[in-house]
Amino acid sequence: MKYLALFGLKKEAVLLDSWLYIFKAMVAISVGFVLGNTFSITRLDMISVLLGVMYNLEPINVNAFKGGINQMLASSLGALTTGLLIVLFDYQISFITLALGIGFTLYIALKIDYRMVSPVAIFTSIYMNQLLQSNAQGLPSVWLTFRLRIIALGLGVLIALVFNYLFSLLYYQKIGRKRLEYVKRTSVLALEQSTAHLKQKLSPDQMQGVMTGVFNDIDMVRSNLEAIQQERLFIHPKHEREQIGIYLKAIIELKLLVHLSYDSLYLQENQMRALTPSEDSFFVSMIDALKKSDFLQSPRLIDIEYKAETIQDRLAENVDLMAKSYARLCALMKSL
Repeated sequence: MKYLALFGLKKEAVLLDSWLYIFKAMVAISVGFVLGNTFSITRLDMISVLLGVMYNLEPINVNAFKGGINQMLASSLGALTTGLLIVLFDYQISFITLALGIGFTLYIALKIDYRMVSPVAIFTSIYMNQLLQSNAQGLPSVWLTFRLRIIALGLGVLIALVFNYLFSLLYYQKIGRKRLEYVKRTSVLALEQSTAHLKQKLSPDQMQGVMTGVFNDIDMVRSNLEAIQQERLFIHPKHEREQIGIYLKAIIELKLLVHLSYDSLYLQENQMRALTPSEDSFFVSMIDALKKSDFLQSPRLIDIEYKAETIQDRLAENVDLMAKSYARLCALMKSL
């Protein structure tokens, strides 16, 4: 068991299909290497082929398709812009052409998707400056460099998209429940820490970093499941689509529980009171029920009865909202 703990991945990583991702990456990169060496032109730029494969391997096919298209577009426009600068400067490569090429490439990438700059597009701009190909006369050629880069990158992206699709067929049906279990585990850790802070009346600022990571993880999973709903390359029976919808609603309830528990820290700090026995019992029972549940085996949750005490303030209202959110979560699990 010690060796398994030492060399194995964390349970949370397993729930995100990390072992399957490792296997998919190994197979895809091998195919990329073989196919890249098969064609005379891509053989000259295996780095672009292999980077194209690895940058576009994703758990969700529709995300990877959109990302691959954006990368190819940004890389093509960046390569054209950088190539034009090199021609205008009469093939005199310097820090000026490099700086202007990077600047225009970043501008184009941000115009396409302002949330993220593709590292592939940046690499393309540097590539055009530093790895110019030569023609039959031994002279540097922007056109040959552009053609080699885009064809090699395109092959890598195509291989990645094919493997994303093939592997999605293997595990897309289980991905919803695994992601829900992952969110549940993440939420339990946040709820445990919030409850400990509530009992010890600690400052909520100490939880800010933890909660930021938790909310980011929950939003990542939520976007993954929403992407599955948008998939058009798979045939989803009606009941499978309904299940994904229930998973999404359950994730929203878990996020609400975490948010309300975090908000309760600020309310307690302002109102300067301890949790009542009823509130304390609810927190303990809820966390215990979530910890004992295993959504991979059974989606059931234990119902918890909560009766608010006579205190009427915003903290009491928060706990009441958490009890109602937990009750909705129980109902959603029963519907699966």
